[in-house]
Amino acid sequence: MKRFAVAGLVVALGLGGVLADDKAIAELEGTYKAVALTKDGKEAPDDVVSSITARIAGDEITFTVSDKNHPAKFKIDTKAKPAHIDLSPSDGTEKGKTFLGIYKIEKGELILAFTEKGDRPTEFKGEGDVRLIRLKPDSKK
Repeated sequence: MKRFAVAGLVVALGLGGVLADDKAIAELEGTYKAVALTKDGKEAPDDVVSSITARIAGDEITFTVSDKNHPAKFKIDTKAKPAHIDLSPSDGTEKGKTFLGIYKIEKGELILAFTEKGDRPTEFKGEGDVRLIRLKPDSKK
């Protein structure tokens, strides 16, 4: 009987993490406008930044850059520190790849740091292969 109780506790704790991530995903839903983008240690020009928006609905995020959509599925792990985000493009030449990243909400902005190749970033810095983007909520849901 103790074995079933322990198994039940393990399942409940595992589901708790999944439910927490589902709640965190729901809290991210909405549309965003980019306010900053750093790549290769350089800030992107204002006209590039102002052309970027993002929409999060469920487990999908669509970045729009100069009216071209770039949809992706994403998964998060809120237990990791910093929280992890994995982006998997749904079409284009990057389809089938997974970009490893981290994210946080700071002062009302969603901040993403991710790589298109290599290891997951550990800091929110747009250096090397890491892209850092700050997104300001445009509207919720």
